Amino acid sequence: MSTHVLRPWIDVVRLHPDVEQGTLTNARFAIDLARVEANDPELPLVERDPEEFFRASYLTNDLRRLLNEVLASLSGQPGYDRVLKLRTPFGGGKSHTLAAVLHAARSRSALDVVPEGRGFPRPGTVDIAVFDGEKFGALEGKTLPDGRLIRTMWGWIAWQFGEEKFRLVAENDRDRVAPGGDLIQKV
Repeated sequence: MSTHVLRPWIDVVRLHPDVEQGTLTNARFAIDLARVEANDPELPLVERDPEEFFRASYLTNDLRRLLNEVLASLSGQPGYDRVLKLRTPFGGGKSHTLAAVLHAARSRSALDVVPEGRGFPRPGTVDIAVFDGEKFGALEGKTLPDGRLIRTMWGWIAWQFGEEKFRLVAENDRDRVAPGGDLIQKV
């Protein structure tokens, strides 16, 4: 009977550079979606670059199902929920899931870097808005680079779709009143 000695895993597996170099911190486990959306150059490339993100991500069955639903909906395919609720405990991957959806919607072709990502629907160009409640004060609003103040989350979302869309809700934003469903539909 012959025996084969297994090599230690540390000799076979290459760790991610931040783990190998000892620079990994607990803060690295929480993706800041607003900074990802803004393509913040201070973020590691693996968070802000869609291809790098998907190369470093494991597409679980649930994540694949969610990405398929979102991309199919964005492609105009009927029968999918338009409102999704992520239900996971603290540390359950909500931020990572939201970043995956953002990257997939923004750059569908980035999913093609992993074999299990190639079969998803291809919606084409998608308008994207990100609202991060931790980065938007209800009293303070958010000041634009040109000095204008956006006062409401509805104004912030509309502004991300362009000046024309913001004008549709500008009065509501000024008066801090939520727009009605018909107006939201136009935006």
